[in-house]
Amino acid sequence: MTDAYLLVSHGSRDPRPQAATNQLAVQLSIQLGCTIESPMVTTAQLELAPTPLHVQIGDFANRCQVSGIDRVFIVPLFLIPGVHVREDIPAQISLAQSAIGGKVKLVVTDFLGANQDFINLFAQNRLSLPAQSIILAHGSRRSGSNQIVERLARDLDLHPAYWSVAPSLSDRVAALIATGATEIGILPYFLFAGGITDAIAQSIDQLRSQHPQVKLVLGAPVGNSPELAATIGKILASPTEEMSNGR
Repeated sequence: MTDAYLLVSHGSRDPRPQAATNQLAVQLSIQLGCTIESPMVTTAQLELAPTPLHVQIGDFANRCQVSGIDRVFIVPLFLIPGVHVREDIPAQISLAQSAIGGKVKLVVTDFLGANQDFINLFAQNRLSLPAQSIILAHGSRRSGSNQIVERLARDLDLHPAYWSVAPSLSDRVAALIATGATEIGILPYFLFAGGITDAIAQSIDQLRSQHPQVKLVLGAPVGNSPELAATIGKILASPTEEMSNGR
């Protein structure tokens, strides 16, 4: 059985996350020793792509089948198990598997944020921030989805905040200032720079104006690295769920 690999991101109007995802695909391809004749690595987007995800998956699977590849591993590049991970992506994979039949097996791995090696990689960014620091994630309204952020906050001695749900960054900063904090770090729980990380930086500039007596230090998202590609390589070695025949 010959394999190919598909990295699935959320999708963005900002070109930077997709450029970074493409770069990650190249790094992973090199790490896996892929050549023109051997397994392929490419990317797909859940949203804001010209075609739906199931069509992207099906088109890739058909190209793989022509090249003699009969299994595609799909890696969700998501950091929390929200609706996209638990409902949207599985539904799209099932549609794709139904369309292509049994000629190519689709295998979905766990989402990136569930992997301990990724968590260890993310934790390295904590080291350069002040003792009083915030982990800022996108957040999800799906029950239980934010537990991974809460656990990271406990393990890394951080205060959790969210971009799309409560508690917000501004509320968390105000609460820390009320306890006497004069230096506060903000660690974005995001994979790559993009529109949201830009908006976070703008929000922090506004908070600096509101609280000039407090030093706010913005950390960086995870970003590309050989370690990130290696983490995905380990994920590919242990897929958690097979999606075949539309299951």
